[in-house]
Amino acid sequence: MTDPDLLIIGGGIAGLAAARTARNLGLGVTLADDRPAVGGNILAGVGGNVPDKASAIVRRGAALIEAASKIDLRSGTQALRIDADLTTQLVTGAAPVETLHPKRLLLATGALERPVPLKGGTLPGVMMAGAAQLLLKTSGALPTGRTILAGSGPLLYLVAKQMISAGVTPAALVETTPRQSLRDGLAGIVAARHAPEMLWQGAAMLLALRRAGVPWYRQASELTVLGEERAEGLRFRDAQGVPQKLRADLILLHDGVIPNDHATRSLGCAEIWHDGRQAYQPQADLWGETRLPGVFVAGDCAGVTGAAAAEQAGILAALQIAYQLGQIDAARRDALACSPRRILKRQTAFRPFLEARYPPRLSVPAALDDAVIVCRCENVTAGALRAAIRHGATGADQLKSFTRCGMGRCQGRSCALAMTGLIASETGTAMNDLRRQSVRAPLKPVPLGQIAGLPAMEEGA
Repeated sequence: MTDPDLLIIGGGIAGLAAARTARNLGLGVTLADDRPAVGGNILAGVGGNVPDKASAIVRRGAALIEAASKIDLRSGTQALRIDADLTTQLVTGAAPVETLHPKRLLLATGALERPVPLKGGTLPGVMMAGAAQLLLKTSGALPTGRTILAGSGPLLYLVAKQMISAGVTPAALVETTPRQSLRDGLAGIVAARHAPEMLWQGAAMLLALRRAGVPWYRQASELTVLGEERAEGLRFRDAQGVPQKLRADLILLHDGVIPNDHATRSLGCAEIWHDGRQAYQPQADLWGETRLPGVFVAGDCAGVTGAAAAEQAGILAALQIAYQLGQIDAARRDALACSPRRILKRQTAFRPFLEARYPPRLSVPAALDDAVIVCRCENVTAGALRAAIRHGATGADQLKSFTRCGMGRCQGRSCALAMTGLIASETGTAMNDLRRQSVRAPLKPVPLGQIAGLPAMEEGA
C-alpha cells in the first residue's frame, strides 16, 4: 500500500479523534490497534450499540468508531519496531511483518493500571480492577464468590457500581486513600467547577455503594493477600489501626493509572517525572509533538488526564500535523484549535485535585517488604533488588543486568516503575534524575519466524 501521511498507533479515543480530524483535513491515515476492536478501555464493548443512558463521551466515542471505518484501519495489529526516522514495522496475527514509512507518527497508546507489588499479589484469584472491568464490558463476564476491591482511585467506585448494576455486589471495599482534610474537601468543590459532570458521576457511584450496603473500610494500610495455592482473603489495618481479616475468592486491586509509554521510550523520547501523577511521561509541546521531530503523543500515554481530555489532545495533534504537511495554514489551524484547547484546559484543571485526593498507596517502593515479588516474569523480589543496588547497581539497566528484573515477557511494563522507585529510595536520588530501563524491539513478543521473514534489505532489524 501507499505509505500514509499519518500513522496512528493506538485506537482509543485519542487516536480515533486524531484519525477523524486528519482524514477530514485531507490526510491519508492508517490506524493500528492491537485489540480486535478499536475503542480502548473507555469505549470497550461499545461498537454500534450505544445505550440511551450512555454518557456524552461514549456517544461521541461511538461516532468516532463509526468514522474509523473510512480510514485504513488495522485491528489486531501491533507495532513491532519504530525507528527514529518513523519507519514502523507492523504485524497482524501470523501475517508477515509489514513496513510503513509515514510522514508523521502519532502514538496514542493510552494508560496502564499502575502495577501493584503486594504480598500475595501473584496468587491466582488476584487481578487488577481495570482488567475485571474490561472483561465485564467486552464479554459480560462477572466475578463469582466473595469479591473484594482494594486500593485507591475512582475506578474502584466505578467497577463496584458496574458490578452492582450487573447484579453482583462486592463483599467489601478496602480503600487505602488517606483521610481528606476540610481544606482538601473545599479545594475539590472549587476544582469541580471545571468538570461538574465528573462530580455528579462520582456522587452517583458513592450513592450506589451506600444503597447496596457494601462494607467500606477507609484509610486501610499494610494490605496482604492471604492464601497458599490461591487467594483466600485479605488482611489489613483499618483507619484506627485495628487488624482486619476478610475472606475472599477474588481480590481486585487498583492504585491509579500511568502512561503506557513503552513506544516513546523505545524511540528515546525525552521524559519527565510528574510528582502529582507519580509517573513518568514523555516531554511534548502544546500540540503533542515530542522532542523527536515528527513523533506526536496524545491521550493518557502523554500524561494521564482522562478520556475527555484525550479526545481533544488527539484533535490538536492532528491539526498540527495537517499544518506541518501543508494541508491547512496557521490561521485555520489556530481557529480550529480554539474549542479543543478550551475543553482541554477545563478537563485538566480538575486533575490536580484527583491526583492529590487519590495518591498511590499500595505501590510505594520504599514501603515494599523484601519478600514482595516486583518482577513477576523473572520472580525477582524487592529484597533482591535492594541487595543489588547496595552492591553498586544504581542504574536501571545495570540493575536489570544484575537481577534480570525487566527481562521477561512484559519487558518491564509491570516492574520498571517500582525498580526505579527502589533505586531512588535506596540512593536518595530524585526520580526526575533517574533513567529507566532501555526498551528494545520487538515492542511485544512475536514468533521468531515473522522477524526472520523480513526482506534481506531490512537485515538491520
